[in-house]
Amino acid sequence: MSTVRRQDQGRVAILAIDRPAVRNAIDIATMSELGAAMKDVIADPALRVAVITGTGDIAFSSGGDIEEMTTHAGLQADQTMIVWEETLHIIETSPKPVIAAINGFALGGGTELAMACHLRTASETAKLGQPEIALDHLPGAGGTQRLPRLIALGLAYEYLLTGDPIPAAEALRIGLVNHVWPAAEFMSRTVALAERIAERSPIAIRLTLEAIRLGLQGSLDSGLRLERALASMVLESGEAKEGLRVFLARRKKKK
Repeated sequence: MSTVRRQDQGRVAILAIDRPAVRNAIDIATMSELGAAMKDVIADPALRVAVITGTGDIAFSSGGDIEEMTTHAGLQADQTMIVWEETLHIIETSPKPVIAAINGFALGGGTELAMACHLRTASETAKLGQPEIALDHLPGAGGTQRLPRLIALGLAYEYLLTGDPIPAAEALRIGLVNHVWPAAEFMSRTVALAERIAERSPIAIRLTLEAIRLGLQGSLDSGLRLERALASMVLESGEAKEGLRVFLARRKKKK
């Protein structure tokens, strides 16, 4: 039975984790299905942006399925984390932007999933956090790695070492999410943001994402060299040539 629902709205694909009975906790099957769904979105030329959310208005995802986790040990637990790592890698390296629409609780693995996305929007009722330390555990799907790359290092230490939740307003203040909107209009505004991005050139979007991702892995000098090379490539595309032509035509008209 499918636990990831896909709904296409024009050029935007909405992928919803559908396990409301367990607050959209993610088991191995769900994470694997999410990875497969993302591959389908990436391969579909009609789609330009993906939005990942949770069913209902209570939870984006309460995290990994703890009941399933308690049955795993040793190598089996490692295999579980490999499935998570592979799917989050698909999301993080997607040539199409991925937005996490955090419609409620996003704890543990829920926050790790959201952090692998390129952008994050949140309902005003949302809460994020890495509470693993309260269970004498630690994150296993990127929490200790992505959080310090998204917010100030000292804050990352504090949230990882206390397990305290991060309310939506605080997540916005520290830069963990891009927008916080009222629950009633949260999803429509998230989709509107996705549609704005979908209007842009797919080639320029893909190479912008690549420049950011690869550039952050090296020095500023190497990143600038990469950006220059990718920008030169994009200038050769028909879309870029048309965009520049339209811009020049408008400027001449204003004169």
